[in-house]
Amino acid sequence: MLVNGFPRLSETFVLQELLELERRGVRLHLFALRRPAEIVQQDALAELRTTVEYLPEATVPHQRTRLRLAHAALLLQRKLGYIHGFADVLGSSEYSRSLGVNAALLAHRLLRLGSPPLYIHFAHKPATIGRFAALLAGVPYALSAHAKDIWLTPDAELARKVQDARVVLTCTEQGRAQLERLAEGRTPVHLAYHGVEPKGRTRSSGHDGAPRLLAVGRLVEKKGHETLLLAAAHLRDRNLDFTLRLVGEGPEWPRLQRLVHELRLADRVVFLGPLSENEVRTEYACADVFALPCRKLANGDQDGLPNVILEAMAHGVPVVSTRLDGIAEAIVDGESGLLADQDDPAAIARHLERLIEDTEFKEQIGDAGRRRVADRFERSANLPKVVDALAEAGIVSPDTAEEPRRLWAVA
Repeated sequence: MLVNGFPRLSETFVLQELLELERRGVRLHLFALRRPAEIVQQDALAELRTTVEYLPEATVPHQRTRLRLAHAALLLQRKLGYIHGFADVLGSSEYSRSLGVNAALLAHRLLRLGSPPLYIHFAHKPATIGRFAALLAGVPYALSAHAKDIWLTPDAELARKVQDARVVLTCTEQGRAQLERLAEGRTPVHLAYHGVEPKGRTRSSGHDGAPRLLAVGRLVEKKGHETLLLAAAHLRDRNLDFTLRLVGEGPEWPRLQRLVHELRLADRVVFLGPLSENEVRTEYACADVFALPCRKLANGDQDGLPNVILEAMAHGVPVVSTRLDGIAEAIVDGESGLLADQDDPAAIARHLERLIEDTEFKEQIGDAGRRRVADRFERSANLPKVVDALAEAGIVSPDTAEEPRRLWAVA
């Protein structure tokens, strides 16, 4: 398996797929392009048995020698197949020397591991390196694409990656439609939601004082925290009592702190930083409303279906968000959550105000959201779809669910 960074606190779905593959008897070897410098890690990471290997991020000692040996070994093993693959790599518009180095080193590692199939997460840089490595090593690959990597990768480049794959997986209907269009019938494209664990009714009144509004997510522009803070200022101006708790870290943190100061919200807004899963569960249990007004940026970057929205719904917390296509797959507006147009703090404030003041309506929306997740987005119902799709494509053995075997699946 090949991923961009590992472990990532915001990419629970990658870890859950790894654990599901291990449960189904697949022997894994995980390659990552980098090791993130994150303080908090996922609790379930302790359950993972697979080997994690990091590809070099920069020039390392003896890299030139390692590269020559890699190419020589690939040539000796595959001869004409390697020459054709190398020609395809060099002729690609995505080729660069650094990407070529990583691809060759990865291809050599695949060769030494017995030439297993490759399963790649994310259609941007990991898919470029993974596709090149597959061409050099002569192995098939599967591709899992998500959000930013779909919308910011040029169509022609993404089409090559999709069409060369044995199978493509994605986590929203919007993404599936885009990838299927680019596949042109050459590659099957499957929808498999990341899913969350069912929680039952876990909300409690485990806090005193003002109603709690909660947002969980990386502090990046597309999450819409600025819109949420402006909505909070509307609520304050209407003399509504509340506290807003922001979980996460990211490059927008300093700017958002400045905005809190400018809006005179310092007594209402708390930045909690990154939290562990248990700590986030506590926040869900004590929250009255969850709000994340995601937005599509000018360059096309947007969220698919943020797992934190599903997690809040699973806990029975009513959700306020925006009408992005992926989010609308989970939330039926007015039934299982409340949606507004993006960049509309007044509309977000109206939704928050209604949920704060109308306890019966708040409970109704929270219960409907929990049922929606149970019906469509349970992790246990969606993870097997990933393994089944990989098995149908020959990336993993189809009998892994029945009898654990020592198999290699490189993702």
